[in-house]
Amino acid sequence: MLKKKLLVLVSLLAMTFVGAACGKSSESEEKKESNELIVWGWDKSFNGYAMDQAKEVYKEKTGKDVEIKFVEMAKADALKKLHTALASGVTDSLPDVVLISDLNAQGYLLSYPDAFVPMDDMINYNDFASYKKDALSYDGKGYGVPFDTGVAGLFYRTDYMAEIGYDAEKMQNLTWEEYLSLGEKLKEKGHLLQTFNPNDNSELQIMLQSAGTWFTDDDGKANFTNNDALKESLGIFKTLNDSDFVKVVSDWTEFTGAINGGEVATVMRGSWISPTVMAAEDQSGKWAVAPVPTLSVENATHYSNQGGSSWFVLNKSANSKLAGEFLKNTFGESKDLYATLLKEKNVMGTYLPATESDAYDGEEEFYGGQQLNRDLATWLSKVPEVNTGAYTAEAQTALLGVAPEIFKGGGITKNLSEAEKQFEQSIK
Repeated sequence: MLKKKLLVLVSLLAMTFVGAACGKSSESEEKKESNELIVWGWDKSFNGYAMDQAKEVYKEKTGKDVEIKFVEMAKADALKKLHTALASGVTDSLPDVVLISDLNAQGYLLSYPDAFVPMDDMINYNDFASYKKDALSYDGKGYGVPFDTGVAGLFYRTDYMAEIGYDAEKMQNLTWEEYLSLGEKLKEKGHLLQTFNPNDNSELQIMLQSAGTWFTDDDGKANFTNNDALKESLGIFKTLNDSDFVKVVSDWTEFTGAINGGEVATVMRGSWISPTVMAAEDQSGKWAVAPVPTLSVENATHYSNQGGSSWFVLNKSANSKLAGEFLKNTFGESKDLYATLLKEKNVMGTYLPATESDAYDGEEEFYGGQQLNRDLATWLSKVPEVNTGAYTAEAQTALLGVAPEIFKGGGITKNLSEAEKQFEQSIK
């Protein structure tokens, strides 16, 4: 176990900036005020807004005032700064609460399990989507309070699909084989099926979790060569790469441009992509969302996740007790908080009791009157649990390294064996 922790620590340290924040800061002095909580996170309009609303809920429930100082920084910067402080042991500059993306959580918990406050005695993890608990658990304890979801969906143009004879009912239970067959039919009508970026693993993540598996196993070892879901998924990637019915893109601008410009008929991502889709106001009423296509492997489902994050309390925070109490009363158990976030910012949490709110029943004009939030909440409860472990980034890098050979026609099993070797080298 010690060797494993050291390997993860080296991996995490490789992500940090040399000379990043160490020692005391003005923040550490400020956060000693008993009613102030310093929070590190990204996207103030999204996550900062959620904290502001939580502050109001906390006051209403407890009668206590809490001041929230939301320190906004890019996600990568927040995670690197956290790594540097924890690795150095000089933690005075750390906040009371930090937002950590779910794919990164296991790396922190494995390397610094004593850095965070266990939350089992404060919240009921069974009240949250089950896949979230796995991401936040280590050595039999739960850390962090689950927040938002990236429950995945197949966003599609209803007008384009109508041209090839596909209505909402036919879109509900697609297999990947059937989904890919739509490509040629759409192309005949002048439309492309979707975007394709050979260096983007987003859809690969969705495929694997929909089948209840991941890039690594429970011991953090490569789950490549005996992973039928991964083999099938890479075969699908090769089909997309070889096809003439996708829009090849290389960055976010090209990706969103193809969606909003009407070039593609579908986009498969976490629910967070909705605001991007809705940016094309002239397309209102022309979109709908269906469950993702299913793989052919055993235990495959139409439900998956891509993205999401959770709140963690720092153990050595001057206000860790207050921070825990604050999170418990807000993100840990408030239906009203999640109803407000959904109505005002379309922020969907993973707190299952909140789905009883009528905030989930609104009909979305942009999506042709579909009760989108209700559908997403229903799918959320069915997302398979997977242990994403601490080495997802290294596993994906190794797979991207052999992807060109697979695209050229090289055997998938052979190249997965090579990727496994690369993966093992990367974590040594």
